[in-house]
Amino acid sequence: MSHCFALNGNICDPECDGLDGVLEAYKKALKHVKLYGPTHFSEVLDMINKMAEGLEVSQHNQKYIICLILTDGIINDMQKTIDEIVRGSSLPLSIIIVGVGDADFSSMDILDADDEPLYSKKYKKFMESDIVQFVPYLEFKNDPRQLAKETLEEVPR
Repeated sequence: MSHCFALNGNICDPECDGLDGVLEAYKKALKHVKLYGPTHFSEVLDMINKMAEGLEVSQHNQKYIICLILTDGIINDMQKTIDEIVRGSSLPLSIIIVGVGDADFSSMDILDADDEPLYSKKYKKFMESDIVQFVPYLEFKNDPRQLAKETLEEVPR
């Protein structure tokens, strides 16, 4: 079991190009991946942070990472996840978490940090910017326009 794998099946090039690429990779993965818990986000976020830290960003070379996480409930590594979000909060990175199903998503609301900034015990600091957006899919499933608006809320213009 691994919590960190390339959704597109290519660990050497795990990126997807645009929404169509993400949807295609997800559909393909559903045929080969067995989804079950416990749910850990920190491993994936550590990898994403390393990718963002390695980007050579300048005025002429602008790059930005958007990490999309689909989840069906409670995560089992909350403090490690908070540490990784705080680490990533100074990087060219946004994390979008979409909750699917009708589970208790209260921990996702904490990670969204709209009410209270996250604090990392590991790094002994608060997040530098709000990079996480949590969207409960069921609230917006019948309104694709509002779903898109809510999903992209924390992505810089």
